[in-house]
Amino acid sequence: MKKVIWFKCAALLLGSAAFFFSAVVNSQEPKPLDPKAWGATHAGKPVPEYITGDQCLFCHRNTIGPSWAMDGHARNLRAREDAPDLLPVLKAQTALTPYDKQIEYFLGHRNVMRMLMKDGYGKFAILNAKAALVTDAKGGKSATRWQGTEKLAWDKQKFYLQCAGCHTSGVDTQAKTFSAFGIDCYMCHGEVPDEHPNKPELVWFSKKKRDDKRVIISACASCHLRDEGGSVKSASTRLPYPNNFITGDNLFLDLVVDWKRAEDEKLNAGDRHVWRNVRDVGVNDEKMTCLSCHQIHEAQGADATLRHRRQPRAPICFDCHSREEGKFKEVVRYVVKSSLCEY
Repeated sequence: MKKVIWFKCAALLLGSAAFFFSAVVNSQEPKPLDPKAWGATHAGKPVPEYITGDQCLFCHRNTIGPSWAMDGHARNLRAREDAPDLLPVLKAQTALTPYDKQIEYFLGHRNVMRMLMKDGYGKFAILNAKAALVTDAKGGKSATRWQGTEKLAWDKQKFYLQCAGCHTSGVDTQAKTFSAFGIDCYMCHGEVPDEHPNKPELVWFSKKKRDDKRVIISACASCHLRDEGGSVKSASTRLPYPNNFITGDNLFLDLVVDWKRAEDEKLNAGDRHVWRNVRDVGVNDEKMTCLSCHQIHEAQGADATLRHRRQPRAPICFDCHSREEGKFKEVVRYVVKSSLCEY
């Protein structure tokens, strides 16, 4: 009888020890994920033949068409005739009068305006002058200050070296050209199969294919994860934007980033917000992505700043929102700046 009792006590003690050990192990902080441990990359491969925005709008003209012209993604680089709001800013600066007829495109629309002209197929030259913009209550634009107007000149290298990856589509890093100016549908939705009208689940970010958090942050971060100190660059080209990234790829198989920047308080709140969200998903395996709060296409007629679909009030939200009780909706103002984008 005593032996039976002893065995039962021993088993109980061993079971308790095993439970305690398991609890200790499970209570430890989860190990960081390896951002490179999934997916593939198109870095160094030819730019594919993709469905263009004009082709997309043939079918989506009644849904996306009416609002696309006012979408921030569409307005970031526009032909002169499509930017009537910026023409008065140009005309008001008399130093630019001799260059007026050469200026064919505008880069930027909210904070800073730059001016471009074609320099051959898939190439832009960028004027060294720039204007800091302000928008009045009626939507009119004016310049609060100008820089570079004292000695005007066209730079034929800077656009490719700094801007092309996020402001054009289909950048060929071998030829140093792009296939289309501005952000085409392809840039966010990737390669779209011909049969997608009957199978919308084949298209990234359609209503039926937006649940892969790693793909989401890779696509958004390919442009929005920028840095002032050179800690974001392509491993294959050393440029500050990825080499032939296509939505569905693992961005971090080509883009080299310093994750410590996510906690750098010197970053402006907007950039730090992006850094933290990308890090939280890609490294810490958290669920909240850009699409948890932000719309891909702003609703027709909606205020361009009303992008949030819900307010989950996670820690990351307080990069911009007030922490004071009852003042969450009061957005904390911060200075937007980027030495890479020169604003």
